[in-house]
Amino acid sequence: MTDEWSLRDEIRAASHRWPGLVIFCLVGSLIGLAISFVWPSPHRATKELYVGLEVNQAADSLNPRFSNIDDYKNWQMASLNSLIYMDSIIDETMNHLQGADPYWSRVTREQLANMLHAYWRNAGKWRLVAESDDPQRAAQAVAAWEEVVVERVHDAVAESQNTLVLDHQLQSIASVQVQAISQATRLIHVHDMLQIWQTSDSQSIANRPLEETERSLLWQQLAQAGLGPSWDSLLSAFPSPSASSEQYRDWLADVITGLDQEIRTLEAQIEALEVEKEETSTRQSLASQQSLGLSANLKVDKITDAQPEQSIVRPTGLLVLIGAVLGFILWVILQLAGISTRAKR
Repeated sequence: MTDEWSLRDEIRAASHRWPGLVIFCLVGSLIGLAISFVWPSPHRATKELYVGLEVNQAADSLNPRFSNIDDYKNWQMASLNSLIYMDSIIDETMNHLQGADPYWSRVTREQLANMLHAYWRNAGKWRLVAESDDPQRAAQAVAAWEEVVVERVHDAVAESQNTLVLDHQLQSIASVQVQAISQATRLIHVHDMLQIWQTSDSQSIANRPLEETERSLLWQQLAQAGLGPSWDSLLSAFPSPSASSEQYRDWLADVITGLDQEIRTLEAQIEALEVEKEETSTRQSLASQQSLGLSANLKVDKITDAQPEQSIVRPTGLLVLIGAVLGFILWVILQLAGISTRAKR
């Protein structure tokens, strides 16, 4: 009689060795249970934040460094992720905790920072997490962290909005200053031309009225100055074609005096605008630094004021289940190894 190896028979025989399977699963479960005691699982407290970016408004002020709105959005998300781990944020969180519970006076900044984690994929819902062996401490830490993060982000976004306002003010000041410089330049040119005209032509016209061509050129010099309404009364007193040269000289002296006064006024205005521009530029630079690179269109708010959600990172039941599954897999591997060995005989 010849023994013939059969896979079906091997599988049937293995199924009758189920007590061994139970033992392997039980031992795996006990190992998982032991690990849960030897390596206790930290408690996790979670708070959720709403993080949004107003894309339509952001597109209007898109930084030229970014080719599209997605690059801009990714930059903002990365900036926010870096901000929430800043030393100043952790220190302020620590101050909040120490003010609420003396326990935190024994915790260092590094220990607190190692407890805190943020999980996110994109704009939308961000999860702030604190992990600790004590569920109460984890809840305290994440609640304080959320409070500080929201407050600091709001402050930074407000400074970013202030930066935009100051930037518009700078542009407005610069525009007014350019106009004032341009007007002063025109008036100085006209002032110099009139003085030259007054000096060179006073003798030639001493005994006769101005010719129409001379009179037109004189008026043209004034027209180029772009004088405002305050000059209406003086311009309306422009001597008639039949006026004497003495009348022209008297009127011209009044015009030159008026130009002197207006030029000095414009120069004082230009200097004041320069001072205002420098002060505004300093304020803008400070606001830009305090904005921490965040967009004026970034929105970060709490989703709920409820207590942090509590969970266990490695539940004991999960470790027991994993141990049982690993025991089952080991038992199957051993059975397959035995079948393979007998098949080769």
